[in-house]
Amino acid sequence: MGFFEQQQQRKNKQFISLFDSVLFISEHGKGSLEQALSVLNHSFLKKQTYLLLLTSYATKTVYVCSSYEQSYYEPYTTFEVICLELKSCIDHKAIGEDSPIYGLGFGKKRFVEQLLNMNMQIPEHIVFNTESPDITDADYSNESDELAFYQGLPKEYDTLRNENEKLKAQYQELWNKKELPETVYKIKEKILENNAEEKKECENKLDKALRDLSNLKQDCEKLEQQLEQSERKAELAQQMAERKILELENQLEQAKAKLADKPADKDKELNTKSQNYAAKIVLAMAQLADLNLDGPYAYKEPNTTNSIIFDQIKFNGMKVSHQVIGNWLKLAAEQTKDD
Repeated sequence: MGFFEQQQQRKNKQFISLFDSVLFISEHGKGSLEQALSVLNHSFLKKQTYLLLLTSYATKTVYVCSSYEQSYYEPYTTFEVICLELKSCIDHKAIGEDSPIYGLGFGKKRFVEQLLNMNMQIPEHIVFNTESPDITDADYSNESDELAFYQGLPKEYDTLRNENEKLKAQYQELWNKKELPETVYKIKEKILENNAEEKKECENKLDKALRDLSNLKQDCEKLEQQLEQSERKAELAQQMAERKILELENQLEQAKAKLADKPADKDKELNTKSQNYAAKIVLAMAQLADLNLDGPYAYKEPNTTNSIIFDQIKFNGMKVSHQVIGNWLKLAAEQTKDD
């Protein structure tokens, strides 16, 4: 892999431009570019004091303010210019090198972590391939570069640690060679004076970042537990609902069966004498039609009296159950003489 290709990969891991930020939020948030711009504006830009400016040779910090403010920091830009240019880029779906916001953006690691804190689902390989940017011209003694220092903190810590290890190795080498004591003391003094304070500051900020990460993990575990409990409750409720539906279906089938076996209401309205008269008429009609009254309830076999009457009634567009027909055939067979 060539030098410039390595530098490009390094830049892609450490930096994301404003326009690419809108595309990233739209893609992984599954929304429109306009929605992504709104999220970027309210959740990032309005809370941002500094942006990073990526040039061909260095990464710098740019102060962000409103057009109504008078900035004493150089370089600087305004929220209004950023929003206007981003809207234009969205309309054209591209950004030109002549744009005032070309090269402006965020440290990618911090940008992705903020989206994760907003519960955006981002693939793990993207999360693991982000880094804090190398800040090449930041004045760490100046509070105006505090954000840049924070974003470059892991790289800065590695640099201090490497310098410290080199000084320790030099000290040990001189000690082994039994150089003059004053030379050894000077090196030791340089280690203690030049690195101790900066190293302590880096360690404190790293400790704070680790505590924040631990708290975030605990919050994630609580949310996972709540989600698991909700899923179990939903599953239990579904099982109870299914059992209740099954019970109601069984009750409905039983009610239908009872209703089928229940004599018609109109039959109940006839008194015994009227029923006997009607039964005699049914007997006479059956004899005229040469129908056999044996087995009045038999209808499953073909050409039974019950099935013949049922089919004729059905043909006329009426409804009477086999049970009712059997009741009347049985009553007709019992009519042998007048009372």
